[in-house]
Amino acid sequence: VVQVHWFPTDLPAERLDRLALLLADGERARAERFRLPLDRNRYVAARGQMRILLAGWLGQVPAAVAIEPGRDGKPEVRSVPGTERIQFNLSHSEGVGVLAIGIEDELGIDVERIRPMPDALAIAEKVFAVGEILALRGVADEARAEAFFRYWTRKEAVVKSLGRGLSHPLNGFELTPDGLAPERVVFSGEGPSAARWVLPLTPPYPGFVAALATGGALPRICSGSSEVIGPSASA
Repeated sequence: VVQVHWFPTDLPAERLDRLALLLADGERARAERFRLPLDRNRYVAARGQMRILLAGWLGQVPAAVAIEPGRDGKPEVRSVPGTERIQFNLSHSEGVGVLAIGIEDELGIDVERIRPMPDALAIAEKVFAVGEILALRGVADEARAEAFFRYWTRKEAVVKSLGRGLSHPLNGFELTPDGLAPERVVFSGEGPSAARWVLPLTPPYPGFVAALATGGALPRICSGSSEVIGPSASA
């Protein structure tokens, strides 16, 4: 089972202040490096709510959750010898956050707001596989942005699950055009452990698309949405 948690990242200042108290020193330092206050606030909201959700799995207080670089630098929860390894992955886009949590199998998740993309084809021609480029060329102009982001979120989720980020070429594997059903991704020249299931997700927010990728068997997904930190009396 993979739990998928949705939450808002545009929050009032008093809630952001409470979430900021939960962050580790490295997270606070990274937050301060954002030039734009909106980007900084969304980062704090996403990381703080991620910590609350992970703490619920671990039975810890959120500030005590130890997150460290794992294989290939992908963040991992520090595991206790003899216990199951918790896997997680976080994504957020323009006010919407999503966190996937599971056991053992590597996870990758991505969410994007569908927005105008006049250069969608130009970007695709640089980073997508040949069949994906041809499929996008056949999409009507008014529908191309959504088609682009359906590809992008699935491909980003796959490479995030591998722990390689965009260092793994997006044109190294090809996905089906519609993106409406789970599909198996196999990489030529790599063993079966690198194969991934990628599943489209339906965000509980209009105007967004998302996808989840995982190693192992096709998972059952348990999905829910909420604001993780409770509303204040002034909200």
